[in-house]
Amino acid sequence: MKTGSVLVSGASIAGLTMAYWMNHYGYDVTIVEIGHQPRRGGTPIDVRGEALDCARRMGILDAIKKAKLPTKGLKFMNEQNELQGTMLVEQIGAITPDDTEIRRDDLVDILYAKVRNSVNYKFANRITQLEQNAEYVNVSFEDKTFGTYDFVIGADGIHSGVRKLTFGKEEQFTHFLNFYFSVFTVDGSLGEQNYAHMYNTPNNMATVYFYNKDSADTLLAFRASNQITFDRYNIEQQKQIVIDAFEGIGWKLPQLLEELKVADTFYLDQGCQIKMPTWTSGRVALIGDAGYAPAFPTGMGSTLAIHGASILADAIAECGNHQTAFEIYNETFRPIVEKLQATVYDGISFVLPPTIDKIYARNKMGE
Repeated sequence: MKTGSVLVSGASIAGLTMAYWMNHYGYDVTIVEIGHQPRRGGTPIDVRGEALDCARRMGILDAIKKAKLPTKGLKFMNEQNELQGTMLVEQIGAITPDDTEIRRDDLVDILYAKVRNSVNYKFANRITQLEQNAEYVNVSFEDKTFGTYDFVIGADGIHSGVRKLTFGKEEQFTHFLNFYFSVFTVDGSLGEQNYAHMYNTPNNMATVYFYNKDSADTLLAFRASNQITFDRYNIEQQKQIVIDAFEGIGWKLPQLLEELKVADTFYLDQGCQIKMPTWTSGRVALIGDAGYAPAFPTGMGSTLAIHGASILADAIAECGNHQTAFEIYNETFRPIVEKLQATVYDGISFVLPPTIDKIYARNKMGE
């Protein structure tokens, strides 16, 4: 007999983790995802600290370790593609020796394999309306169907629809960090096996990661004093924003921009953090980037997603009522989130030095 029903919005790292735990604790779980499959794409990510313990409990730690990338380190390059400095992987933000870098797609696949046959799915769909009372949440979907659930969990990213429907407009929770970043794939010949290559001009950064594939992952970032208005669904417009930001810059940027123009996997967004006074309202809760996106320079987004989902699920399972569980989640996880979010400025200084002198000093850090 099922304990209750849960709707999870978002089939990425936070959502799949939450789905696993709620199914494990006896709930009937449904995942709704706007894409046609679990959310894929993006540069390699790290599974660190407490998230490793969560993975061990979930029975996926061995799979994560098996998929660990053979990363050797980060190389800082100059305009002529000459080596200026190297930082070994052990020097780059590690919390414990067990910290694991993994392709984001591999982690999503590992998590999806744990819940593929045990939860319900609504792919190519999304929530359009939420109405809740003391007993349940009524949900309307884009495909004109309806559902009633004991809980709704928003794991649908920085631009969370669940957050908007339950807590209000995105702008009141978004803290712009004065940079933009873009992720896309390029030909593997533009990278070096098992290394990331980083090139900077003041306030601009280009990094190419290559790990035993035909294609390499590219991350471009640039500082911006003001927010840029663009259509989230107009990819050509977004590509032009990135081209304009990097046009005329040397190193491999001419080739990277040519690859960008034809890239099928392309993503652009502002660097920001999500900060909220509470992650719960009634029977709705937020996890992962929807509630507390830390921004990529912290290197902790995936770790927070796994850890936060696990803490919330454990609290729901252990408490006699969801109000107490939600209080525990808000109170116990908030200090962890705030401590990690505070590290973002050091991370931004590292990836986007504002001057030539600071670039040079950063490049020599590994010596």
